[in-house]
Parts: sequence; C-alpha cells; structure tokens
Amino acid sequence: METEHAEHFPPRQQNFFPLSQVSGADRIPLMSETLHDRVRKRLEELDLTPAAASLKARLSKEMLRKLLGNPDAMPSGKSLTALATALEVSEQWLLSGGETPAAVKTDVRRASSTPPPRHEMPNDVPVRGTAAGSHLRGAFQITADHVDFVRRPPTLTNVVNLYSLYVEGTSMEPQYAPGDLVFIHPDKPARIGDAVVIQCQIDQEGAMEATIGILIRRTAEKVTIRKHNPPAEIDLPRETVLSIHKVLTNNEIYGI
Repeated sequence: METEHAEHFPPRQQNFFPLSQVSGADRIPLMSETLHDRVRKRLEELDLTPAAASLKARLSKEMLRKLLGNPDAMPSGKSLTALATALEVSEQWLLSGGETPAAVKTDVRRASSTPPPRHEMPNDVPVRGTAAGSHLRGAFQITADHVDFVRRPPTLTNVVNLYSLYVEGTSMEPQYAPGDLVFIHPDKPARIGDAVVIQCQIDQEGAMEATIGILIRRTAEKVTIRKHNPPAEIDLPRETVLSIHKVLTNNEIYGI
C-alpha cells in the first residue's frame, strides 16, 4: 500500500505547505500569504514599526515583535481586534485576506474630519512622573513605568509615544503652575523657544534626573534653558543630556 500511495502522489506534485509554516485560519492548501505576511504588509504601508503598532493597538510594546517572530503563533481574539483597528483593516482580512485593506474603515477617528468628544477618548496617556521646578537641579526622574493614566486629547489620537507629567514647584510660573498637567511629544523635534523636558545623567552609575524649561540654545558643549521665577538661564553640559522632549502647547493639544 505504501508503494502504491507513493506512485499515485509523487512528492513533486504535493501542493500542501508543512503545518510548521502555517497556522490557524491559514492552514489552507495553496495559501502562500499568512496573517504574519499581511501584518508586515500593513506595517510597511502605514510606515509603522512593530513596537509603534503594538502601542497604537494599546497592547504591550513587544507583542507584535513576538508574534512576527513565531510563525506558529496566533493573536487572541482581543488582540486580533486591537491589531485590526491599529492597522486599519478588518479582522477577517487579517485572518484570511480577500478584501483590500484600503476598502476597510475600522478607524472611525481617522476617517472622520471631526475629532471625537473628549469624554469619549480613552484614559491611556501614561503619567511618567513629575516635572520639578528646581533652578539648579532637576528634582524628578522620568520613569519607564507609569504612575497613572490620563485622558487622551482628541487631537492627539494617533500620537503613539505621548506621555504626561505633573509640574511641581514654582520656577516655571506663570507659564506652568504647581499641579499643572503637561503633555510631552518625544518624537516631535524641539525648537528654540519651545518648552522642553530635559533628562540628564548625573553620575557614572547611571543615575538620572530631569528638568523643565524654555529651550534657549544648543551648542556642542551645552544646552541652555530658561526658568521664569526668578528669571534665570541654566546651562546643562551636553555630554550629560540624554533626551530633549517637547512640551506641547495648548494650540497643539486642543487644535486651537
């Protein structure tokens, strides 16, 4: 029986992919494109990294990288829904293809010219610390983990790495008072005259602290910021500066 079977189905005519190469809904003969391929295609079309798409879907930053790294892995139902929304396609297209992604409108916010009401926005912007008002040294540290979440402004729906801080101290009054919430866009270049949060390394062991101020100048040797109360200019050695993140203005936050 084995000899007859081999003669009737010669290996060169076998049209099935090994199960190790396909999974879930993609275990269909002759289907060369998998869910993983379709995800990669949308990442390229939307110019998103796996990490950015994961955050846009409000999943863990490493979720999509791990999924794409394992051909046999399939997302859970909840994750599939979130990924479909982030990639602006339907769940059915992710699973089996068919309709073109451009014909799918799952992200109603992007499809609409009018931002949704503020109360409909998710509480998904992480609060990563407090922006202290010390003149001489930054008395706060931006944390990798959140300490709270606040509601996302409608005009910032698609900003992936947005975070926020609470202001402490009075050195930035009257522009920022103690307790004010500021939104930080780390991917938007800071210009001279912008309010910024600067994080610095203060010793060889890697300890860090940060401060908020108005960006005055940048040279190869130092970064200079201005404080309001009392008026002062603070020089930060350039070699200690780890990041300069832009604080968004009310116009940028509320679309005024």
